[in-house]
Amino acid sequence: MIDNIYWCDSCRAVFKASTQTEKKSLSCVYCGTEAKYLTTDVRPVFARERRILQFYGHGALLTEQVWRSSKSTNYFVEGKPIALPPSEKLKDNLSDIADYIADSDHYDAVDIQLLKDYKRSLEINRAYLNGLEDEAFTFVQKTVRRFPKRTMMVSFSGGKDSTVVSDVVRRALGRSDILHVFGDTTLEDENTYAYVREFREQNPLVPFFEARAEHDFHQLVDEIGPPSRVMRWCCTIFKAGPINNLLQSMGDQKILTFYGIRRDESARRARYHRTSWNDPERVGTVVKVDQDDELNGVTVGGKIGQQITGSPIIDWSEFDVWLYMLLNEVHFNKSYRLGYTRVGCWLCPLNSEWSELIGGIFFPDDSARWRKQLIQFATKIGKPDPEEYIDDRAWVKRFGGAGLPNRFTGLEMKPCGDMDNTVQVEVERPVDIELEEFLKPLGKINRDKSRPALGEIYLEGRHGQKWSAIIVQAPEGSTNIRYTVLNPEGDFKNITAYLKYQSSKFQTCIQCTACSAVCPQGAITIKPDARIYEINQDTCTGCMECVTHFGSTGCLVAKSLSVFGKSAQQDETPSGGFVPLSSL
Repeated sequence: MIDNIYWCDSCRAVFKASTQTEKKSLSCVYCGTEAKYLTTDVRPVFARERRILQFYGHGALLTEQVWRSSKSTNYFVEGKPIALPPSEKLKDNLSDIADYIADSDHYDAVDIQLLKDYKRSLEINRAYLNGLEDEAFTFVQKTVRRFPKRTMMVSFSGGKDSTVVSDVVRRALGRSDILHVFGDTTLEDENTYAYVREFREQNPLVPFFEARAEHDFHQLVDEIGPPSRVMRWCCTIFKAGPINNLLQSMGDQKILTFYGIRRDESARRARYHRTSWNDPERVGTVVKVDQDDELNGVTVGGKIGQQITGSPIIDWSEFDVWLYMLLNEVHFNKSYRLGYTRVGCWLCPLNSEWSELIGGIFFPDDSARWRKQLIQFATKIGKPDPEEYIDDRAWVKRFGGAGLPNRFTGLEMKPCGDMDNTVQVEVERPVDIELEEFLKPLGKINRDKSRPALGEIYLEGRHGQKWSAIIVQAPEGSTNIRYTVLNPEGDFKNITAYLKYQSSKFQTCIQCTACSAVCPQGAITIKPDARIYEINQDTCTGCMECVTHFGSTGCLVAKSLSVFGKSAQQDETPSGGFVPLSSL
Protein backbone atom coordinates (compact mmCIF):
# COMPACT_ATOMS: atom_id res chain seq x y z
CA MET A 1 0.00 0.00 0.00
CA ILE A 2 1.13 3.57 -0.76
CA ASP A 3 0.34 6.35 1.71
CA ASN A 4 -0.24 9.79 0.19
CA ILE A 5 -1.53 13.19 1.26
CA TYR A 6 -4.46 14.71 -0.65
CA TRP A 7 -6.14 18.10 -0.63
CA CYS A 8 -9.90 18.62 -0.76
CA ASP A 9 -10.99 22.06 -1.99
CA SER A 10 -14.50 21.54 -0.66
CA CYS A 11 -13.35 20.71 2.89
CA ARG A 12 -10.29 23.01 2.71
CA ALA A 13 -8.31 20.24 4.33
CA VAL A 14 -5.63 17.64 3.79
CA PHE A 15 -6.19 13.96 4.43
CA LYS A 16 -4.18 10.76 4.24
CA ALA A 17 -5.19 7.82 2.10
CA SER A 18 -3.62 4.46 1.29
CA THR A 19 -3.90 3.11 -2.24
CA GLN A 20 -2.55 0.10 -4.13
CA THR A 21 -1.01 2.36 -6.76
CA GLU A 22 -0.07 6.02 -6.76
CA LYS A 23 -3.17 8.04 -7.64
CA LYS A 24 -3.12 11.72 -8.57
CA SER A 25 -6.72 12.16 -7.45
CA LEU A 26 -9.42 10.30 -5.54
CA SER A 27 -12.62 10.98 -3.64
CA CYS A 28 -12.39 12.87 -0.37
CA VAL A 29 -12.79 10.55 2.61
CA TYR A 30 -15.26 13.03 4.16
CA CYS A 31 -17.38 14.71 1.49
CA GLY A 32 -16.79 12.47 -1.51
CA THR A 33 -15.78 15.24 -3.93
CA GLU A 34 -12.63 14.85 -6.02
CA ALA A 35 -9.40 15.55 -4.11
CA LYS A 36 -5.93 16.02 -5.60
CA TYR A 37 -2.62 14.47 -4.65
CA LEU A 38 -0.10 16.74 -2.88
CA THR A 39 2.84 14.67 -1.63
CA THR A 40 3.72 11.70 0.57
CA ASP A 41 3.99 13.49 3.91
CA VAL A 42 3.40 16.99 5.31
CA ARG A 43 3.70 19.11 8.43
CA PRO A 44 1.82 22.28 9.50
CA VAL A 45 3.36 25.74 9.10
CA PHE A 46 3.02 28.35 11.83
CA ALA A 47 3.20 32.14 11.97
CA ARG A 48 6.97 32.78 12.03
CA GLU A 49 7.68 30.41 9.17
CA ARG A 50 4.77 31.93 7.25
CA ARG A 51 6.50 35.27 7.75
CA ILE A 52 9.47 33.91 5.78
CA LEU A 53 7.08 33.07 2.94
CA GLN A 54 5.67 36.58 3.22
CA PHE A 55 9.20 38.02 2.93
CA TYR A 56 9.37 36.42 -0.52
CA GLY A 57 6.00 37.81 -1.62
CA HIS A 58 3.60 34.96 -0.91
CA GLY A 59 1.08 37.01 1.07
CA ALA A 60 0.35 37.48 4.78
CA LEU A 61 -0.93 33.89 5.11
CA LEU A 62 -2.78 34.55 8.36
CA THR A 63 -5.83 32.34 7.76
CA GLU A 64 -4.88 30.07 4.86
CA GLN A 65 -4.24 26.35 5.20
CA VAL A 66 -0.47 26.05 4.76
CA TRP A 67 1.44 22.77 4.81
CA ARG A 68 5.01 21.91 3.95
CA SER A 69 6.13 18.68 2.34
CA SER A 70 8.32 16.55 4.61
CA LYS A 71 10.15 15.08 1.62
CA SER A 72 10.79 18.21 -0.45
CA THR A 73 11.02 21.99 -0.17
CA ASN A 74 7.46 22.57 -1.46
CA TYR A 75 4.84 24.39 0.54
CA PHE A 76 1.13 24.04 -0.18
CA VAL A 77 -1.13 27.06 0.31
CA GLU A 78 -4.78 26.05 0.01
CA GLY A 79 -3.56 23.01 -1.92
CA LYS A 80 -1.41 25.01 -4.40
CA PRO A 81 2.38 24.45 -4.40
CA ILE A 82 4.86 27.27 -3.80
CA ALA A 83 8.56 27.24 -2.92
CA LEU A 84 11.19 29.38 -1.26
CA PRO A 85 14.36 30.33 -3.15
CA PRO A 86 17.37 27.95 -3.06
CA SER A 87 19.33 27.72 0.20
CA GLU A 88 22.16 29.89 -1.20
CA LYS A 89 19.69 32.75 -1.67
CA LEU A 90 18.21 32.18 1.79
CA LYS A 91 21.70 32.36 3.33
CA ASP A 92 22.36 35.65 1.57
CA ASN A 93 19.08 37.06 2.90
CA LEU A 94 19.36 35.58 6.41
CA SER A 95 20.02 38.85 8.23
CA ASP A 96 17.22 40.65 6.35
CA ILE A 97 14.80 37.78 7.06
CA ALA A 98 15.66 37.92 10.77
CA ASP A 99 15.01 41.68 10.82
CA TYR A 100 11.75 41.20 8.92
CA ILE A 101 10.53 38.61 11.44
CA ALA A 102 11.63 40.78 14.37
CA ASP A 103 9.55 43.65 12.98
CA SER A 104 6.36 42.03 14.26
CA ASP A 105 5.35 40.57 17.63
CA HIS A 106 1.90 39.07 17.03
CA TYR A 107 3.04 35.56 16.15
CA ASP A 108 1.88 33.77 19.29
CA ALA A 109 -1.65 35.15 18.94
CA VAL A 110 -1.75 34.04 15.30
CA ASP A 111 -0.50 30.58 16.28
CA ILE A 112 -3.32 30.17 18.80
CA GLN A 113 -5.85 30.73 16.02
CA LEU A 114 -3.90 28.54 13.59
CA LEU A 115 -4.00 25.64 16.06
CA LYS A 116 -7.78 25.92 16.13
CA ASP A 117 -7.94 26.11 12.33
CA TYR A 118 -5.72 23.07 11.87
CA LYS A 119 -7.76 21.06 14.35
CA ARG A 120 -11.01 21.96 12.61
CA SER A 121 -9.71 21.06 9.16
CA LEU A 122 -8.13 17.80 10.28
CA GLU A 123 -11.37 16.38 11.70
CA ILE A 124 -11.93 14.61 8.38
CA ASN A 125 -9.02 12.35 9.42
CA ARG A 126 -10.64 11.32 12.73
CA ALA A 127 -11.45 7.75 11.71
CA TYR A 128 -7.90 7.26 10.43
CA LEU A 129 -6.46 8.61 13.71
CA ASN A 130 -8.69 6.30 15.75
CA GLY A 131 -7.18 3.33 13.94
CA LEU A 132 -3.64 4.60 14.59
CA GLU A 133 -4.37 5.08 18.26
CA ASP A 134 -6.00 1.68 18.73
CA GLU A 135 -3.02 -0.10 17.18
CA ALA A 136 -0.48 1.88 19.26
CA PHE A 137 -2.44 1.32 22.49
CA THR A 138 -2.60 -2.41 21.79
CA PHE A 139 1.15 -2.54 21.16
CA VAL A 140 1.93 -0.79 24.45
CA GLN A 141 -0.43 -3.02 26.43
CA LYS A 142 0.94 -6.24 24.92
CA THR A 143 4.54 -5.13 25.42
CA VAL A 144 3.93 -4.41 29.10
CA ARG A 145 2.26 -7.80 29.55
CA ARG A 146 5.17 -9.53 27.84
CA PHE A 147 7.72 -7.90 30.17
CA PRO A 148 5.78 -7.49 33.44
CA LYS A 149 8.75 -7.36 35.81
CA ARG A 150 10.41 -4.36 34.23
CA THR A 151 10.20 -0.73 35.28
CA MET A 152 8.41 1.22 32.57
CA MET A 153 10.07 4.36 31.26
CA VAL A 154 9.50 6.92 28.54
CA SER A 155 12.62 8.41 26.99
CA PHE A 156 11.54 12.05 26.79
CA SER A 157 13.54 14.39 24.56
CA GLY A 158 11.13 17.30 24.40
CA GLY A 159 10.54 16.61 20.71
CA LYS A 160 7.20 15.88 19.07
CA ASP A 161 7.74 12.12 18.75
CA SER A 162 8.58 11.51 22.41
CA THR A 163 5.77 13.88 23.36
CA VAL A 164 3.30 11.70 21.45
CA VAL A 165 4.77 8.48 22.87
CA SER A 166 4.40 9.85 26.39
CA ASP A 167 0.74 10.58 25.76
CA VAL A 168 0.13 7.25 24.00
CA VAL A 169 1.73 5.19 26.79
CA ARG A 170 -0.16 6.95 29.57
CA ARG A 171 -3.48 6.70 27.74
CA ALA A 172 -2.90 3.06 26.79
CA LEU A 173 -2.18 2.06 30.38
CA GLY A 174 -4.63 4.45 32.02
CA ARG A 175 -2.05 5.71 34.50
CA SER A 176 0.30 8.63 34.97
CA ASP A 177 3.02 7.11 37.14
CA ILE A 178 5.26 6.14 34.22
CA LEU A 179 8.88 7.11 34.77
CA HIS A 180 10.04 9.82 32.32
CA VAL A 181 13.72 10.57 31.76
CA PHE A 182 14.96 13.64 29.92
CA GLY A 183 18.52 13.28 28.66
CA ASP A 184 19.85 16.81 29.01
CA THR A 185 22.70 16.91 26.53
CA THR A 186 23.33 20.55 27.56
CA LEU A 187 22.87 21.35 23.85
CA GLU A 188 19.11 21.82 23.65
CA ASP A 189 17.68 25.16 22.59
CA GLU A 190 15.91 27.44 25.06
CA ASN A 191 12.46 26.36 23.88
CA THR A 192 13.17 22.73 24.69
CA TYR A 193 14.18 23.55 28.25
CA ALA A 194 11.08 25.72 28.58
CA TYR A 195 8.90 22.92 27.23
CA VAL A 196 10.35 20.39 29.68
CA ARG A 197 9.49 22.76 32.55
CA GLU A 198 5.97 23.22 31.17
CA PHE A 199 5.47 19.48 30.75
CA ARG A 200 6.46 18.86 34.37
CA GLU A 201 4.13 21.59 35.60
CA GLN A 202 1.21 20.29 33.52
CA ASN A 203 1.83 16.65 34.50
CA PRO A 204 2.68 16.73 38.23
CA LEU A 205 1.86 13.02 38.71
CA VAL A 206 4.51 11.89 36.20
CA PRO A 207 7.77 10.90 37.96
CA PHE A 208 10.27 12.94 35.96
CA PHE A 209 14.08 12.76 36.10
CA GLU A 210 16.75 14.63 34.20
CA ALA A 211 20.06 12.99 33.27
CA ARG A 212 22.64 15.65 32.53
CA ALA A 213 25.98 15.10 30.82
CA GLU A 214 29.03 16.06 32.90
CA HIS A 215 31.39 16.60 29.99
CA ASP A 216 31.83 19.93 28.21
CA PHE A 217 30.81 19.45 24.60
CA HIS A 218 32.85 22.28 23.13
CA GLN A 219 35.95 21.12 24.97
CA LEU A 220 35.53 17.62 23.54
CA VAL A 221 35.15 19.09 20.05
CA ASP A 222 38.52 20.78 20.52
CA GLU A 223 40.05 17.44 21.54
CA ILE A 224 38.45 14.92 19.16
CA GLY A 225 36.73 17.01 16.51
CA PRO A 226 33.02 17.66 15.94
CA PRO A 227 30.65 14.71 15.69
CA SER A 228 29.59 13.77 12.18
CA ARG A 229 26.86 11.66 10.64
CA VAL A 230 29.33 8.78 10.56
CA MET A 231 31.00 9.37 13.94
CA ARG A 232 28.21 10.52 16.28
CA TRP A 233 30.09 10.15 19.55
CA CYS A 234 27.89 12.87 21.05
CA CYS A 235 24.78 10.68 21.48
CA THR A 236 26.58 8.11 23.60
CA ILE A 237 28.55 10.56 25.73
CA PHE A 238 25.84 13.18 26.18
CA LYS A 239 22.68 11.10 26.20
CA ALA A 240 22.97 7.32 26.53
CA GLY A 241 25.78 7.46 29.10
CA PRO A 242 24.13 9.96 31.48
CA ILE A 243 20.76 8.15 31.23
CA ASN A 244 22.48 4.86 31.99
CA ASN A 245 24.21 6.42 35.02
CA LEU A 246 20.87 7.72 36.26
CA LEU A 247 19.24 4.31 35.91
CA GLN A 248 22.14 2.70 37.79
CA SER A 249 21.61 5.12 40.65
CA MET A 250 18.04 3.84 40.99
CA GLY A 251 19.22 0.39 42.00
CA ASP A 252 19.23 -3.05 40.43
CA GLN A 253 16.18 -2.84 38.20
CA LYS A 254 15.53 -3.77 34.60
CA ILE A 255 13.96 -1.19 32.32
CA LEU A 256 11.30 -1.29 29.59
CA THR A 257 11.76 1.94 27.66
CA PHE A 258 9.29 3.40 25.19
CA TYR A 259 10.97 5.48 22.49
CA GLY A 260 9.62 7.94 19.92
CA ILE A 261 11.66 6.50 17.06
CA ARG A 262 10.07 6.44 13.61
CA ARG A 263 11.40 4.53 10.62
CA ASP A 264 10.81 7.26 8.06
CA GLU A 265 13.13 9.69 9.86
CA SER A 266 16.23 8.19 8.26
CA ALA A 267 17.53 5.20 6.32
CA ARG A 268 19.25 3.96 9.49
CA ARG A 269 16.07 4.09 11.55
CA ALA A 270 14.16 2.38 8.75
CA ARG A 271 16.02 -0.79 9.73
CA TYR A 272 14.96 -0.63 13.40
CA HIS A 273 12.79 -3.33 14.90
CA ARG A 274 9.78 -2.28 16.89
CA THR A 275 10.98 -4.06 20.01
CA SER A 276 14.61 -4.70 20.93
CA TRP A 277 16.58 -5.91 23.89
CA ASN A 278 20.00 -7.11 24.96
CA ASP A 279 20.54 -10.75 25.84
CA PRO A 280 23.96 -11.20 27.48
CA GLU A 281 24.24 -14.73 26.11
CA ARG A 282 23.68 -13.57 22.54
CA VAL A 283 25.38 -10.19 22.41
CA GLY A 284 26.36 -9.22 18.90
CA THR A 285 23.75 -11.34 17.14
CA VAL A 286 20.42 -10.59 15.55
CA VAL A 287 17.56 -12.89 16.45
CA LYS A 288 15.29 -13.47 13.47
CA VAL A 289 11.60 -13.88 14.13
CA ASP A 290 8.42 -13.98 12.11
CA GLN A 291 7.78 -10.45 10.87
CA ASP A 292 4.08 -11.02 11.52
CA ASP A 293 4.85 -11.37 15.23
CA GLU A 294 2.84 -8.91 17.30
CA LEU A 295 6.02 -7.20 18.50
CA ASN A 296 7.61 -7.29 15.05
CA GLY A 297 11.15 -8.40 15.75
CA VAL A 298 13.87 -8.80 18.30
CA THR A 299 17.37 -7.43 17.91
CA VAL A 300 20.36 -7.45 20.26
CA GLY A 301 22.64 -4.55 21.08
CA GLY A 302 21.10 -1.24 22.15
CA LYS A 303 22.84 1.92 23.26
CA ILE A 304 21.88 1.23 26.87
CA GLY A 305 22.70 -2.35 27.65
CA GLN A 306 20.12 -3.31 30.27
CA GLN A 307 16.97 -2.05 28.65
CA ILE A 308 14.27 -3.49 26.45
CA THR A 309 12.95 -0.88 24.06
CA GLY A 310 9.56 -0.53 22.44
CA SER A 311 8.60 1.99 19.75
CA PRO A 312 4.80 2.41 19.55
CA ILE A 313 4.89 4.92 16.67
CA ILE A 314 7.75 3.43 14.65
CA ASP A 315 5.58 3.17 11.51
CA TRP A 316 3.92 6.57 11.85
CA SER A 317 4.59 9.37 9.37
CA GLU A 318 5.25 12.97 10.35
CA PHE A 319 1.68 13.78 9.37
CA ASP A 320 0.45 11.05 11.73
CA VAL A 321 2.36 12.62 14.62
CA TRP A 322 0.95 16.08 13.92
CA LEU A 323 -2.52 14.66 13.42
CA TYR A 324 -2.34 13.08 16.88
CA MET A 325 -1.09 16.27 18.57
CA LEU A 326 -3.42 18.70 16.82
CA LEU A 327 -6.63 16.69 17.12
CA ASN A 328 -5.89 15.72 20.74
CA GLU A 329 -4.65 19.23 21.63
CA VAL A 330 -1.33 17.92 22.95
CA HIS A 331 0.96 20.75 24.01
CA PHE A 332 4.26 20.68 22.09
CA ASN A 333 7.66 22.34 21.90
CA LYS A 334 7.55 25.94 20.63
CA SER A 335 10.57 25.38 18.37
CA TYR A 336 8.28 23.60 15.90
CA ARG A 337 6.41 26.87 15.53
CA LEU A 338 9.66 28.51 14.37
CA GLY A 339 9.92 26.11 11.43
CA TYR A 340 12.08 23.31 12.82
CA THR A 341 11.22 19.84 11.56
CA ARG A 342 13.05 18.16 14.44
CA VAL A 343 14.34 19.39 17.78
CA GLY A 344 17.05 18.13 20.06
CA CYS A 345 20.70 19.11 20.00
CA TRP A 346 20.53 22.30 17.98
CA LEU A 347 23.96 21.65 16.40
CA CYS A 348 23.40 17.95 15.58
CA PRO A 349 25.19 16.77 12.40
CA LEU A 350 21.95 15.06 11.39
CA ASN A 351 20.16 18.39 11.24
CA SER A 352 19.15 19.56 7.79
CA GLU A 353 20.44 22.65 6.06
CA TRP A 354 17.00 24.12 6.71
CA SER A 355 17.47 23.65 10.47
CA GLU A 356 20.78 25.49 10.27
CA LEU A 357 19.06 28.38 8.51
CA ILE A 358 16.31 28.52 11.13
CA GLY A 359 18.97 28.46 13.85
CA GLY A 360 20.75 31.37 12.19
CA ILE A 361 17.51 33.38 12.27
CA PHE A 362 16.29 32.64 15.79
CA PHE A 363 19.51 31.72 17.65
CA PRO A 364 22.15 33.83 15.91
CA ASP A 365 24.61 34.00 18.83
CA ASP A 366 24.71 30.23 19.33
CA SER A 367 24.97 29.64 15.59
CA ALA A 368 27.83 32.14 15.26
CA ARG A 369 29.74 30.52 18.13
CA TRP A 370 29.35 27.03 16.62
CA ARG A 371 30.38 28.20 13.15
CA LYS A 372 33.49 29.85 14.62
CA GLN A 373 34.48 26.65 16.40
CA LEU A 374 33.92 24.59 13.25
CA ILE A 375 36.12 26.98 11.25
CA GLN A 376 38.82 26.71 13.92
CA PHE A 377 38.60 22.91 13.65
CA ALA A 378 38.84 23.02 9.84
CA THR A 379 41.88 25.28 10.10
CA LYS A 380 43.53 22.94 12.63
CA ILE A 381 43.20 19.91 10.36
CA GLY A 382 44.64 21.80 7.41
CA LYS A 383 41.65 22.48 5.18
CA PRO A 384 42.74 24.97 2.46
CA ASP A 385 39.48 26.93 2.69
CA PRO A 386 38.02 26.38 6.19
CA GLU A 387 34.97 28.62 5.68
CA GLU A 388 33.99 26.87 2.46
CA TYR A 389 34.49 23.49 4.18
CA ILE A 390 32.02 24.53 6.88
CA ASP A 391 29.52 26.39 4.71
CA ASP A 392 29.32 23.42 2.33
CA ARG A 393 28.56 21.26 5.40
CA ALA A 394 31.48 18.94 4.63
CA TRP A 395 32.08 18.58 8.37
CA VAL A 396 28.92 16.49 8.77
CA LYS A 397 30.43 13.87 6.42
CA ARG A 398 33.74 13.69 8.29
CA PHE A 399 35.02 10.16 8.92
CA GLY A 400 37.78 9.69 11.47
CA GLY A 401 40.31 12.04 13.01
CA ALA A 402 42.61 12.85 10.11
CA GLY A 403 44.68 15.87 11.09
CA LEU A 404 44.01 15.54 14.82
CA PRO A 405 46.52 14.28 17.39
CA ASN A 406 45.55 10.74 18.41
CA ARG A 407 46.48 9.76 21.94
CA PHE A 408 45.11 6.29 21.32
CA THR A 409 47.68 5.26 18.73
CA GLY A 410 51.26 4.25 19.42
CA LEU A 411 50.60 1.38 21.81
CA GLU A 412 52.39 -1.66 20.46
CA MET A 413 51.98 -5.22 21.65
CA LYS A 414 55.27 -7.10 21.41
CA PRO A 415 56.18 -10.74 22.01
CA CYS A 416 58.04 -11.21 25.27
CA GLY A 417 61.24 -13.09 24.41
CA ASP A 418 60.73 -16.81 24.03
CA MET A 419 57.82 -17.03 26.44
CA ASP A 420 54.81 -18.71 24.88
CA ASN A 421 51.57 -16.72 24.64
CA THR A 422 53.14 -13.72 26.39
CA VAL A 423 53.06 -10.16 25.11
CA GLN A 424 53.93 -6.83 26.64
CA VAL A 425 52.93 -3.25 26.04
CA GLU A 426 54.58 0.02 27.04
CA VAL A 427 52.12 2.63 28.29
CA GLU A 428 52.68 6.31 28.99
CA ARG A 429 50.66 6.38 32.19
CA PRO A 430 52.38 4.81 35.23
CA VAL A 431 50.54 1.75 36.49
CA ASP A 432 48.30 2.26 39.52
CA ILE A 433 45.38 0.48 41.16
CA GLU A 434 42.94 1.72 38.49
CA LEU A 435 44.47 -0.69 35.97
CA GLU A 436 42.53 -3.49 37.69
CA GLU A 437 39.20 -2.00 36.59
CA PHE A 438 40.17 -2.21 32.91
CA LEU A 439 41.35 -5.80 33.37
CA LYS A 440 38.15 -7.17 34.90
CA PRO A 441 36.33 -7.83 31.57
CA LEU A 442 39.25 -10.13 30.67
CA GLY A 443 38.72 -12.32 33.74
CA LYS A 444 37.76 -12.33 37.40
CA ILE A 445 40.60 -11.28 39.69
CA ASN A 446 41.65 -14.16 41.96
CA ARG A 447 43.35 -12.55 44.96
CA ASP A 448 44.62 -15.88 46.29
CA LYS A 449 46.54 -16.61 43.09
CA SER A 450 47.71 -13.03 42.57
CA ARG A 451 51.09 -11.89 43.90
CA PRO A 452 50.83 -8.18 44.78
CA ALA A 453 54.46 -7.94 45.89
CA LEU A 454 55.50 -8.75 42.32
CA GLY A 455 52.79 -6.59 40.77
CA GLU A 456 51.09 -9.73 39.47
CA ILE A 457 47.33 -10.03 38.92
CA TYR A 458 45.70 -13.39 38.17
CA LEU A 459 42.56 -13.20 36.00
CA GLU A 460 40.39 -16.32 35.87
CA GLY A 461 38.69 -16.71 32.53
CA ARG A 462 34.90 -16.75 32.65
CA HIS A 463 32.49 -19.05 30.86
CA GLY A 464 32.68 -18.55 27.10
CA GLN A 465 36.03 -16.75 27.06
CA LYS A 466 38.80 -18.10 24.83
CA TRP A 467 41.34 -18.59 27.63
CA SER A 468 41.44 -20.26 31.01
CA ALA A 469 43.32 -17.40 32.68
CA ILE A 470 45.50 -14.35 32.05
CA ILE A 471 48.43 -13.44 34.27
CA VAL A 472 49.19 -9.73 34.26
CA GLN A 473 52.51 -8.40 35.53
CA ALA A 474 52.30 -4.65 36.11
CA PRO A 475 54.26 -3.32 39.12
CA GLU A 476 52.89 -0.05 40.50
CA GLY A 477 54.66 2.93 38.96
CA SER A 478 55.90 0.89 36.01
CA THR A 479 54.98 1.72 32.42
CA ASN A 480 55.32 -1.85 31.23
CA ILE A 481 52.40 -4.31 31.29
CA ARG A 482 53.04 -7.99 30.54
CA TYR A 483 50.24 -10.40 29.71
CA THR A 484 50.54 -14.20 29.73
CA VAL A 485 47.50 -15.99 28.31
CA LEU A 486 46.93 -19.52 29.61
CA ASN A 487 45.35 -22.09 27.28
CA PRO A 488 44.32 -19.67 24.51
CA GLU A 489 41.83 -20.86 21.92
CA GLY A 490 41.46 -19.65 18.36
CA ASP A 491 43.48 -16.84 16.79
CA PHE A 492 45.90 -15.47 19.40
CA LYS A 493 45.95 -12.10 17.61
CA ASN A 494 42.28 -11.61 18.43
CA ILE A 495 43.04 -12.12 22.11
CA THR A 496 45.96 -9.70 22.02
CA ALA A 497 43.67 -7.14 20.39
CA TYR A 498 41.54 -7.20 23.56
CA LEU A 499 44.65 -6.70 25.68
CA LYS A 500 45.66 -3.69 23.64
CA TYR A 501 42.17 -2.17 23.79
CA GLN A 502 42.09 -2.32 27.58
CA SER A 503 45.68 -1.08 27.94
CA SER A 504 44.79 1.85 25.71
CA LYS A 505 41.70 2.64 27.78
CA PHE A 506 43.76 2.63 30.98
CA GLN A 507 46.21 5.06 29.43
CA THR A 508 43.78 7.55 27.94
CA CYS A 509 40.26 7.03 29.35
CA ILE A 510 38.31 10.27 29.63
CA GLN A 511 35.35 8.67 31.45
CA CYS A 512 33.09 9.23 28.46
CA THR A 513 30.48 6.77 29.90
CA ALA A 514 30.22 4.81 26.63
CA CYS A 515 31.40 1.53 28.18
CA SER A 516 28.87 1.67 31.01
CA ALA A 517 26.06 2.45 28.57
CA VAL A 518 26.65 -0.69 26.48
CA CYS A 519 27.21 -3.11 29.38
CA PRO A 520 24.29 -5.61 29.34
CA GLN A 521 24.77 -6.38 33.04
CA GLY A 522 25.08 -2.84 34.42
CA ALA A 523 28.43 -3.81 35.89
CA ILE A 524 30.31 -0.62 34.94
CA THR A 525 30.06 2.61 36.91
CA ILE A 526 31.59 5.76 35.46
CA LYS A 527 31.54 9.17 37.15
CA PRO A 528 33.30 11.72 34.94
CA ASP A 529 33.52 14.51 37.53
CA ALA A 530 35.29 12.22 40.01
CA ARG A 531 37.27 10.42 37.26
CA ILE A 532 35.87 7.09 38.45
CA TYR A 533 35.79 3.99 36.23
CA GLU A 534 34.72 0.92 38.20
CA ILE A 535 33.61 -2.59 37.25
CA ASN A 536 31.79 -4.90 39.65
CA GLN A 537 33.50 -8.17 38.80
CA ASP A 538 30.81 -10.20 40.55
CA THR A 539 28.23 -8.72 38.15
CA CYS A 540 30.46 -8.76 35.07
CA THR A 541 30.00 -11.91 32.97
CA GLY A 542 32.98 -11.37 30.68
CA CYS A 543 30.73 -10.92 27.65
CA MET A 544 33.37 -8.50 26.25
CA GLU A 545 30.71 -6.07 25.02
CA CYS A 546 32.53 -3.10 26.54
CA VAL A 547 35.74 -4.31 24.89
CA THR A 548 34.46 -5.02 21.39
CA HIS A 549 31.36 -2.83 20.99
CA PHE A 550 33.25 0.04 19.36
CA GLY A 551 34.98 -2.06 16.75
CA SER A 552 38.59 -1.85 15.72
CA THR A 553 39.72 0.44 18.54
CA GLY A 554 37.76 -0.90 21.52
CA CYS A 555 36.87 2.67 22.55
CA LEU A 556 34.32 5.22 21.33
CA VAL A 557 36.68 8.20 21.59
CA ALA A 558 39.54 6.27 19.98
CA LYS A 559 37.18 5.27 17.18
CA SER A 560 36.28 8.91 16.62
CA LEU A 561 39.96 9.79 16.31
CA SER A 562 40.88 6.86 14.09
CA VAL A 563 41.57 7.55 10.43
CA PHE A 564 39.02 6.04 8.02
CA GLY A 565 37.74 3.80 10.78
CA LYS A 566 41.01 2.10 11.73
CA SER A 567 44.36 2.97 13.19
CA ALA A 568 47.37 3.08 10.91
CA GLN A 569 48.78 0.19 12.95
CA GLN A 570 45.79 -2.08 12.35
CA ASP A 571 44.92 -4.48 9.54
CA GLU A 572 41.58 -5.55 8.14
CA THR A 573 38.98 -7.15 10.39
CA PRO A 574 39.39 -10.96 10.56
CA SER A 575 36.57 -13.45 10.33
CA GLY A 576 35.91 -13.23 14.03
CA GLY A 577 34.97 -9.57 13.71
CA PHE A 578 37.95 -8.18 15.64
CA VAL A 579 40.96 -6.31 14.34
CA PRO A 580 44.32 -8.06 14.96
CA LEU A 581 47.60 -6.30 15.67
CA SER A 582 50.09 -6.26 12.84
CA SER A 583 53.10 -5.75 15.09
CA LEU A 584 53.28 -9.11 16.83
